[in-house]
Order: sequence, then structure tokens, then C-alpha cells
Amino acid sequence: MDKHVFGVGINIPGIEVAIVDIEEKSIVSGFVSENVNCNESLETLIDSWASAIEKCSELNSLEISKIGIGIPGPFDYEKGISLMKGQGKFDALYQVNVKEKLAERLNIAPANITMENIAPCFLHGEVLVGAAKGYKNVLGFTLNYGLGSGRHHDGLTEDGLLWNKSYKDGIAEDYLGIQWISKRYEEFTGVSIVDMKDIAGRAKADDGIGQLVFNEYGENFVKFLMQYVPSYNPDLILIGGHNNAWDLFVPHVKDRLQEKHIKIPIKPAVLGDAAHLIGAADLCIDGKLKLYS
Repeated sequence: MDKHVFGVGINIPGIEVAIVDIEEKSIVSGFVSENVNCNESLETLIDSWASAIEKCSELNSLEISKIGIGIPGPFDYEKGISLMKGQGKFDALYQVNVKEKLAERLNIAPANITMENIAPCFLHGEVLVGAAKGYKNVLGFTLNYGLGSGRHHDGLTEDGLLWNKSYKDGIAEDYLGIQWISKRYEEFTGVSIVDMKDIAGRAKADDGIGQLVFNEYGENFVKFLMQYVPSYNPDLILIGGHNNAWDLFVPHVKDRLQEKHIKIPIKPAVLGDAAHLIGAADLCIDGKLKLYS
């Protein structure tokens, strides 16, 4: 079994690559981060991603072999075919076998690339060596550009597949992604912002409008949680991807859950970008996000 694997995270801002020691579950060195517009052409996306992986390879003098990739969905992860369409991200990949294209560009076998949704990769990394270590039944969320979700139970981590569940007048992501926060903030202030970190910064500095928006967002999140907490019965709710917005909405979430006599702890992720890189790399063990004891 290879001791070192390339862990890759692909999202709307770009790509991150690092060498992961899959025995120690840790980043070795050579972290590479490149901004890549998610609306670029197929050729540009594949070439940019391959170039970042090659750069990481050169920095570490390590030949490219096995690669674990976390990337948003919808996606046929086993086959490597993108199913994203009309979501404002990666439209050029629709119905393309990304695994084969990337393998060809890197001159490796497609079988050496494993892929999974970036949200469960994040959760798996946190379960292995982060904030969720030691918990047996974890419901995890990444709250940023969209709504990512994962669930860890029975020793396995899987995609929560909650982003498109019915909620209010649409689906969950309509009310729990950055688009909702940005739109609501603009309704109050007339200011259009599309980055969660920027919105959080303004919310902390303004006259209370931003906090009002995040309170509403927290209320959305509580109502959404209540659709799943009774049946999933998690012993931890883990939240990542909040980009400095934690203290703007999570206290409201905790207060509302306490009012409902729900005592499940809510914790922030602690590994940052390393979480999904470690989780994605761990895929290469047997193709599943399995917790090894």
C-alpha cells in the first residue's frame, strides 16, 4: 500500500493539493493552492487541475501515483462523470468523464484516481484526526457556496445528500448557501457581496443588519436540522466552511435547539482545508471513507 497519496480538493474558488501520509492521516508538505474559475472551459479546468497536481509532485519530488479527489456534486463519483448542470459551477464538465480526462493528462491509470463529494471528505478528515474524532454518529455540514453534508456512522462516512431536499418553497441549498445570505443582505443594504468571508466581516462591523441576516440564516438552519435530528440521532453536529461566520449564527442555533431540549453538541471544524485533503486521500485505501481502528 502506498504510504503517500495526493489529496486533492476542488471547489468553486479553485484547487488545493497536498501530499498526505495515509498511515499518519496528516499533510506531509508541499501544499499547493491555485485559483481556477469554475466557469472555465473543459480544457482549461482539466489543464489547470493537472498543473496544480504536477506542481505538488515537483515540490515534493514524488511521482504522481494515487490521487484522492474531493469535488462538489452532483457527480457519478465511481465512474468519474460530472452531473453538474445549471448550478453556476463547472457546467463545462457536464456528462464528461473527468477521471479519464485527468488521468490521461497526468499519464496515469484512471483506476489510480478515486473521487468523492468534498463534503463527506471534509467530515471524514475531521473524524479521523480533527474535531469529530471519537464520535460514532456525526452529522456534518459545510456552509459556504452551497450546502454540503455528510454523515459518519457505523465506521463509514458517506454523502449526506441533503442539499436538494425539499425545504420551504424550494430546496435546502436555496436557504442555506451563500446565495441566500448574499441576497438577503443586499435586500437590506443594497450592497451585493458574493463571498461569505466578506459578508461576515461586514456583519461584524455594521449597525446590526448583518447580524439580523445571520440570525435569520440560523433560524433556517435550525428548522432544517429538525427534519433530520430525530431520525439520525447524531451524537455530534459538526460545521465547517463557515469562514469567520461561526459566531454570527451558531449561538442562535444552539439557543434554539436548547429551547427544544436538544442537547446534541455543535462543534466547529478545526482542520481547515487539510480536512478534505486527508479525507480524499484516505479514499485510496479501498475506495470508501472507512474509519480504520
